[in-house]
Amino acid sequence: MIDGSNRNKIESKANRLWGNDLHKSNCAPAHCPQLESVFKEKWRDSLKGNLLEIGCGGGADLEIFSKIKEIKEITAIDLGENIEKLVERYEKRKDIKIRRGNALSLDFDDKKFDVIYSYGVFHHTSDPIKCISEAQRVLKNGGTLFLYLYSSHEDMLLKRVGIFLEKIIMKFFGYIPYSLQNLISILLSPICWVIFSIPSNLLKLFGFKTLSKKIPFYFGTHPFSLIGDLKDRLMSPINYRFSKHEMKKILESINFSLIEVVKTSAGLYIYAKK
Repeated sequence: MIDGSNRNKIESKANRLWGNDLHKSNCAPAHCPQLESVFKEKWRDSLKGNLLEIGCGGGADLEIFSKIKEIKEITAIDLGENIEKLVERYEKRKDIKIRRGNALSLDFDDKKFDVIYSYGVFHHTSDPIKCISEAQRVLKNGGTLFLYLYSSHEDMLLKRVGIFLEKIIMKFFGYIPYSLQNLISILLSPICWVIFSIPSNLLKLFGFKTLSKKIPFYFGTHPFSLIGDLKDRLMSPINYRFSKHEMKKILESINFSLIEVVKTSAGLYIYAKK
């Protein structure tokens, strides 16, 4: 999707941002309950056997998976320093394996896993389609893939405005030091909270719950609650976004079946069977 010279820059920035910064702690909330709320029975019926989590971060989702009895073995991969802490946390669990790994080149045999889960990872890589292809390769026949990816929000004007501003800031960030990018993200948090989160919360207060979620950063709870999300989006070396139709076509081309792509104001939630 991009040339080789840029690919190295993307991988280097990704290692610094997520490998050495955002994923140092396990303070980030779990994301898998969002997929459970979207897919309900499909989610609960699929979580069994041998599970691979691609991009386990601080381990919030891993903690939930570790308590599901139907999951017999968990393999979790990430590219950061967080791996060492997670290995220590689960050192007594023989059914949990944690290791460094890259979504673009999974170091596993073909048809190894019953379930693969990845939240918000593939769209930050140099080639999201290759990541999906790799997931398909290591998934057993009849296995299930669960993903969350950024949406292009082609039919939501407010979100499109946010994406436009995001692209401008990301381009600017490409010319300034990492430390300055970090500082700007911190300073932007209260500004975005006032401009976006407060109006969204007011709409929600007056009963416009659906409309409130169409506003960027609707989930902000206090002036500095958006720092992590801003760093994740603006300091990222790349953000790929897909429409619902595009993602269905991609999954079909990689030989997935029983595909369901649910588009919400938050992004694309994906269920696919091999």
